Amino acid sequence: MDTGETQGIEDLIRRAIAPYADRPDAEAVACLIDGLITHGQALHSQVAAIPSARRTERAAAALAEWSYFVDAGPTGRGDHANWNHARALARILRNLAPAPAERPGTNR
Repeated sequence: MDTGETQGIEDLIRRAIAPYADRPDAEAVACLIDGLITHGQALHSQVAAIPSARRTERAAAALAEWSYFVDAGPTGRGDHANWNHARALARILRNLAPAPAERPGTNR
């Protein structure tokens, strides 16, 4: 993953995990979710391509969680459900992002 991609993912994660008082409006949350999924799918593919014996437990769990949360979508309806969904995706990406550089036995 190049530096631009890493910064893009880190920015999305930071925006999604902001305090509730800083929650963006509904349209911005929808854009945030779209960006998280777009970047996350690319990162998911990179991590999934790592042989399972070389993946950390954290990365393996994040792969499974990512698939579940993307397929399930927000739990509930409305702005709050969408915001919580964005936050869940961001937390999973936070665990996937370092996976290409990690080695088993170095779980943090």
